[in-house]
Amino acid sequence: MAQNLRERISTSRLLTLIRGASSFREATAYHATTPDPRFHETVYELMDRRGLTARDMIQKSGIERSYFYHILNGEKHPGRNMVLRIGFCLGSSLTEMNHLLRLAGLSELYSRRKWDAALIYAITHQYTMEQANDLLIEAGEEPLYSDANRD
Repeated sequence: MAQNLRERISTSRLLTLIRGASSFREATAYHATTPDPRFHETVYELMDRRGLTARDMIQKSGIERSYFYHILNGEKHPGRNMVLRIGFCLGSSLTEMNHLLRLAGLSELYSRRKWDAALIYAITHQYTMEQANDLLIEAGEEPLYSDANRD
């Protein structure tokens, strides 16, 4: 039920409620009933919405099977490249990708960095992970993965 409440209240609506509250308790009533979203739960939710299984994600991302399951169980905290690979395999929008990065405790894609700009372009133009990786290489940037560490 808390998840449904989170989906019904947009961030801008929540900000309006907080600003208009007469007390801090009233302003944070939503937070008392809704736990903070967690990376692995959000990945599961996005996989479910897109009809993807863990097996699909492992095959698409090239992430080692046991490591991916540790991520899904919340036992491992992936680095930035892993989060981006997962996001690409989910077909994430730029907003979703940045949300995944924030949930993982990592910095969002930043348009002033060339590497990040290439990924922003790739996400915006709905590139696959492989196409995004090729774009990075063509731009003279470090790839998301090398073929050697994809499998």
